[in-house]
Amino acid sequence: MPFRIEQSDFFCIVSHVTFFPHAPLGVLGALSPDPSQSTVDWVAVLMLGLFSGILLVSGGFYLMTRKQILTIKREKAMSRPPLEELIPCSLDLPEQWLAIRSGNVAAVQETLGLSNPRRCTWKDGFAISGVERLFISPPVKGWILVVGPALPAPEEDVDFCFHFLSHISKRLGHVQFFSLNSALSHHCWVRAHTGRIERAYAWCGETLWNQGKATPEESVLGMKCHEYATTVEELDFQQVNHLNQNTANISQLAARWSLNPAALKSDVFAKSAGITGELFPAASEPETD
Repeated sequence: MPFRIEQSDFFCIVSHVTFFPHAPLGVLGALSPDPSQSTVDWVAVLMLGLFSGILLVSGGFYLMTRKQILTIKREKAMSRPPLEELIPCSLDLPEQWLAIRSGNVAAVQETLGLSNPRRCTWKDGFAISGVERLFISPPVKGWILVVGPALPAPEEDVDFCFHFLSHISKRLGHVQFFSLNSALSHHCWVRAHTGRIERAYAWCGETLWNQGKATPEESVLGMKCHEYATTVEELDFQQVNHLNQNTANISQLAARWSLNPAALKSDVFAKSAGITGELFPAASEPETD
């Protein structure tokens, strides 16, 4: 049935309208999505969300782990000493040292009776402390250097120094010993071979040791020696000055006789390390019942 709709501004005619008050739900359902299809979509969304969550958690763990690794590397880099500290350009002249013409570190260790040996760098070896500790260097140009406070001091017991050097030279062959105290102008140099002292001179406020003929190297360096029992009170100003020159020239005499430890180059320190240990074994504790 047609009807007319009129307004002040417009009008329209509806020719025919049909109402289905009791239309079946199936007709309306045709216009809505399939329930099974909707379930599949929700499952897909849930799976996608779960996968995204796993990615986010994994990414978070990766970033945290990465940050921790970088932090550890940074801390290690900061705690690691610079290369120049591990391999110094040069070393300070020790107060006393041995120069042994040998390439056999094991023989030197056995002769000295070094116990509890451990691998040691040159830098640490030249800085060891402890009255019974020594550092044995690897061979350098046919010489092995021995450094440390366990070496005998002529000013403390020159007789022990004599017997010590005679003993090790009898076992090892050519052995040299150098000692100096720049503050007191004390100095000593000894050259021994197969148990015999070829040349020795020790000044420690007085002449404690003067054995053998002065070597050409001493003469070239202008090193002056005094007779046995000469004391510092007996010397004039020029002679006292010669004592200072003797002490200053110890390293040059060592360079002419064998090796000057203070003149070694960094490539020597980089090639190999030495060993350190105790000259006298530690006393064992008594057994208890």
